[in-house]
Amino acid sequence: MAELDQIDTKILRLLQENADIPNADLAGKIGLSPSACLRRVAKLRETGVILKTVAVVDPALVGRPLTAVINLEFHRHGNQYRRDFIRKTRELAAVRQCYLVTGEVTGVLILHMQDMAEYTALCDTLFDADENVVWYRTYIVTEILKSTRGSFFERRFMFWSLRLSAYEQIYLD
Repeated sequence: MAELDQIDTKILRLLQENADIPNADLAGKIGLSPSACLRRVAKLRETGVILKTVAVVDPALVGRPLTAVINLEFHRHGNQYRRDFIRKTRELAAVRQCYLVTGEVTGVLILHMQDMAEYTALCDTLFDADENVVWYRTYIVTEILKSTRGSFFERRFMFWSLRLSAYEQIYLD
């Protein structure tokens, strides 16, 4: 685990909320000079804390309104038995997330699809054609209650401060 100080966690919290924030604005919110802030962000990238910067797209607005959560069970669990399945999940655009998990199921997938025809074709390709898949269970998402890519770092304490004749919100971690 990377060692993060309070300044690092503030930077990460703000970048997770809006990665488009200009460096000068980020530095101002953190209380650093722009050059010091830029160095810190670069270090967070170099150490792998920040993996990449992406645009979060609404699946429905790009023609993929059907979301499914699929649980599955493999017959055999070694990598050599799952290799073909893993390759297919990485190649298919509809598969947005795929996890191998512990518990009652072996894997959990999140898919964003155009329609039920695409879902049926994916089931044929991913599950029915794979002899190592014992069973799968699909849950079609009817409502999204929470889907966040926001910060892992919560604001714990907040108070108001009078500084340079302007009120500003201060968060203590």
